Amino acid sequence: MSEEQPRNAQAGQRQKQVAKEQRQESGSAFAKYGLTRKNEEFIYQLSKQLNRQGVAKKKQPEMIQETINKLLEGQKKGQTAKALLGTPTAYANELKHPKPTSEAVRKESLKLLAVDNTLIFFSIFTFMYGLMYVLSPAAFKVNRNGSAGITAILLVAIIGGLLFSYVLLQIRPQAKKKRPLIWRILIIVIALVAWLLLYMLASMLPNAINPVLNGWLYIVFGVAGFGGDVYFRNHFHVMGLYGRRQRRR
Repeated sequence: MSEEQPRNAQAGQRQKQVAKEQRQESGSAFAKYGLTRKNEEFIYQLSKQLNRQGVAKKKQPEMIQETINKLLEGQKKGQTAKALLGTPTAYANELKHPKPTSEAVRKESLKLLAVDNTLIFFSIFTFMYGLMYVLSPAAFKVNRNGSAGITAILLVAIIGGLLFSYVLLQIRPQAKKKRPLIWRILIIVIALVAWLLLYMLASMLPNAINPVLNGWLYIVFGVAGFGGDVYFRNHFHVMGLYGRRQRRR
């Protein structure tokens, strides 16, 4: 045991010396940028974290240069790397998983909301008509299938999903452009009228292209649509017409 301890101590000293030399070498590589010693250490640690987190080698130089530019700007204002960017580990993860731009978020939100709302409307109408059909089959023995037809339900659900997704993005408190209250009320009324008009037009489709399916099948569609929407919301963390489940970290 007494012989192993000195050997372990020597190995530890060698590792520390190698790490010190690596830091010095890395620091000298970044010395030309005029960074402070602490900022050079931050870049060194960031480079290690980018490698450790599996960031592609070809992407790293651009990330490092972008970080150096931010640190240089921060130095002019007396800001430390930690205050400006956090820890090297957290910032490396942020570089690896960059946040989308506000425009990208808006476009992506519209797509996600449209799917979410379409699934909501589809599940509501199919379950409602399925339940009505099961409880009162005679009520569906009419000349025109109307809004109970599957094509009408799909049209109302899809177009309604798109329409109300756009409206929701416009009236949210965090919308890009703040609108007056009267404008928000007006856009809701217009969207509702347009959707009701679509509902009426879809109900006039001929039976040949707008068949009524079995009531139990409608109920199955309704349950499946609701379950699919719950999964979709939890997977993509969508906030739609009836709130959002908190994202788990």
